[in-house]
Amino acid sequence: MKRWLALAAACLFAAPAWAEEKVLYLYSWESYFSPQSVAAFEKETGIKVSYDVFDSNDIVETKLLTGNSGYDLVTVNLSPHFLRQLPVGIWATLDRARLSNLGNLDPAALARGAVVDADNAHNVPWMWGTTGVGYNVEKVQAIMPDAPVDSLRMVFDPAVVEKFASCGVGMLDDAEQVLGLALIYLGLNPDTTDRDELEKAVEVVSRVRPYVRKFHSSSYVNDLADGDLCLAIGFSGDMLIASSRAKEAGKPFSIAYRLAKEGNLVWSDVLAIPVDAPHPEAAHAFIDFFLRPEIAAAAATETGFSTANKAALALLDEKLRANPDLYPSEEDQKRLHLPKALDQKALKLWSQAWDRAKGLR
Repeated sequence: MKRWLALAAACLFAAPAWAEEKVLYLYSWESYFSPQSVAAFEKETGIKVSYDVFDSNDIVETKLLTGNSGYDLVTVNLSPHFLRQLPVGIWATLDRARLSNLGNLDPAALARGAVVDADNAHNVPWMWGTTGVGYNVEKVQAIMPDAPVDSLRMVFDPAVVEKFASCGVGMLDDAEQVLGLALIYLGLNPDTTDRDELEKAVEVVSRVRPYVRKFHSSSYVNDLADGDLCLAIGFSGDMLIASSRAKEAGKPFSIAYRLAKEGNLVWSDVLAIPVDAPHPEAAHAFIDFFLRPEIAAAAATETGFSTANKAALALLDEKLRANPDLYPSEEDQKRLHLPKALDQKALKLWSQAWDRAKGLR
């Protein structure tokens, strides 16, 4: 009897942790993984997904750098966040043997990731998109029929922005994104560490600040969809989500998103496993499931963000795939800029500049 108990105990302790607790702790943006797709994963694998959401890359960075976050899988901004986190050693090396669907990824997306992370050893490209201008088509046309919707003047020219103050103007609460766009608008380096150049961007935002109703990095989606904002700086996919929500709610208006002729910031989000993840096997299973073309295509359709899964493109609706503001041409992509990682001194400079731009200093 004692020998049997000893054998049972040995088997119990030899079993991997995720076999004992079939759960995945996921940390990501809202709506990145639909309830339907998550439910399909849970049904197929028996792994229960606990999905926590964030609305700021900086919040993610703080939590992960502290350690022992408890998360198994995180969607993280490739550059500058993942770029500066990688040398610290907080991300685990992926077990490619567990990722049978890696071949579905777009070589261009992999190349973008490899610039930051050699051989994409710690990341799997997920979604990408741009930062630009979203607007209520009907309200903008009624107020200013010749509004420069294809230009950053739409959000940085006081003479233009003032006209839309009454129907609501929103901006991301994000120094990198908003000041970066302001620098592009001025024809300056969007990664500048020059104090005088940065101050010029601060002045651009300060001049339109009186007409900005809200600085927030997620609420603008519902605010646009509900008609509480008619103009906002935000992420491309979020604007499509706002458009879909307005349509579903039967609103008498539509939401559109345009790339700017001056240029836009581009971002890329990747899937990564913290080095201290409690259930890395479950994380690999989740990644591989969402790399399936039909699952990745459904996610791209639901979110509006551009998928990094090349095999999924053929499954997208033609309207979505052919939208040049979501899937820009090679020529338009030349005007897109991927933010670079800044050192701590430069980050402090940008943070202080952002506080001044919002009138907090």
